[in-house]
Amino acid sequence: MASVEFTGEYEHRLDDRGRLAIPSTYRGLFEHGGYLLPGPDGQLELYTPEGYAAEKQVRTVSDKRRPSARRLARGFFGRVRRVDIDRQGRILIPPQLREERALSGATVIIGMGDYLEIWSADAWQAEQAEIDDTYAELLQDLADAIDASKRMDES
Repeated sequence: MASVEFTGEYEHRLDDRGRLAIPSTYRGLFEHGGYLLPGPDGQLELYTPEGYAAEKQVRTVSDKRRPSARRLARGFFGRVRRVDIDRQGRILIPPQLREERALSGATVIIGMGDYLEIWSADAWQAEQAEIDDTYAELLQDLADAIDASKRMDES
């Protein structure tokens, strides 16, 4: 499968049953389902099967003899939920995840390169305000990291 580049911001509504339409541009990528994971900032992360396979390699280690490795695996695998896409291009977000992330009604889906994020509209608005307030600082941090990386490569 070719590399996926999830981009954009999509406003949708979560229906009373907890179903959420996936942006039409990306529905075909979820024809074999997807994987939902609570994100660290109050959002849900939605991965394609291929994206999930790559992400679990990043977030877990194979040496389960170490207590920290077992906890990391439990934190990842215990929270992941497999979801299927229906004929209308919707996924069902489990009640527990909807409750944890205060998802109901107005919802925003954000492209994050290799996965999609699902936010309540209110939480996304607050996050967007935080991004706007700190954008110049974030860009400077990125420039500093790139400069440091270049210096390391030159030495």
